Amino acid sequence: METGMITAATTTANTTSTSSTAKNTLSQDSFLKLLVAQLKNQDPTSASSQDPNQMIQQLTGFSSLEQATQSNTLLQGLQSQSQALFQAQAASMVGKSVKVDGSGFYLKSGQATMGLNLSATANVTVTITDANGNVVATLPKGEMGAGDNTLTWNGQDASGNTMPDGDYKVSIKATSASGAAVPYTSSLNMKVDSVVFNTDGSISLVSNGHTFDLSNVLQVLA
Repeated sequence: METGMITAATTTANTTSTSSTAKNTLSQDSFLKLLVAQLKNQDPTSASSQDPNQMIQQLTGFSSLEQATQSNTLLQGLQSQSQALFQAQAASMVGKSVKVDGSGFYLKSGQATMGLNLSATANVTVTITDANGNVVATLPKGEMGAGDNTLTWNGQDASGNTMPDGDYKVSIKATSASGAAVPYTSSLNMKVDSVVFNTDGSISLVSNGHTFDLSNVLQVLA
């Protein structure tokens, strides 16, 4: 999840579905009440009222139901504890710098950076556009090596004018010596300002007004 022009590489869509399922099983309380009522109205040891084997099967079924209920309660407790621990670990990231899967330039005081990981040596050209889709600048970065690289921008447009602080979209063209496209991934270094615990159980990080899913974090830097 991400806001602003800086974009995360992984996007998710929330879908809502409604389903209804008929209840064909008894709850533990209902089962127990039914069993007690049966015991009150018949002699479970009498062959004329009920087969003893059936009585044993009913008692075994109740025991299995009780064990399943206890196991479910235990699992729910463990899940709550794990979630609380995970939230505490996420909260400790406030104030730290992280590498996030995404692309874009956040310009501040004439400085902007973005990470670029190339699968092979490539000739790289960066095109920067503003919020209206207008091309601000085209940066021929030349040949860059395979692996991690850093793209920088001084905030100036094609005419040398300093652009205002804010978010700018970035498109990258990476080609080999033969002109073939070279696969790459991009990343952003962000300082975590706050952590948000969403109602759906997911966790988001907030940096400079931008929100990212915790799952998009590639590395905790410091």
